[in-house]
Amino acid sequence: MNGVPPDAHTKALEFVNQGCIFALVVTIALLAWVASGVDFSNQMLRLAAMVCLTLSVVYGVAALALIPLIQEARRPGQSNFDVDARYRLFGRRSLRLKSVLMPQYLLLLIGVIVFAAGMAD
Repeated sequence: MNGVPPDAHTKALEFVNQGCIFALVVTIALLAWVASGVDFSNQMLRLAAMVCLTLSVVYGVAALALIPLIQEARRPGQSNFDVDARYRLFGRRSLRLKSVLMPQYLLLLIGVIVFAAGMAD
């Protein structure tokens, strides 16, 4: 790779990006599996798992949309998680990376737990 090597914060943001993509792909695959009609002991658990996984996908897409905004707005030496990414969606708004990553991962974990509970007899 030619040019100036990326700083530690840029490299860390690349790892966050890759982890977010991986979690998003896994979540979509699990959502497709749950929606395909696997046997559940309770249909309400299937619905709860699908809602959690769908919301996790929404937060994952939002996280991927924020990453370039964070890279652009970050000042030298500033943490990626302290950057207010500003965007326009129904007016001016700002969002931090951890406010979309935490719900993405928590909803994925809750969806997996509900899925496992629904598969148990």
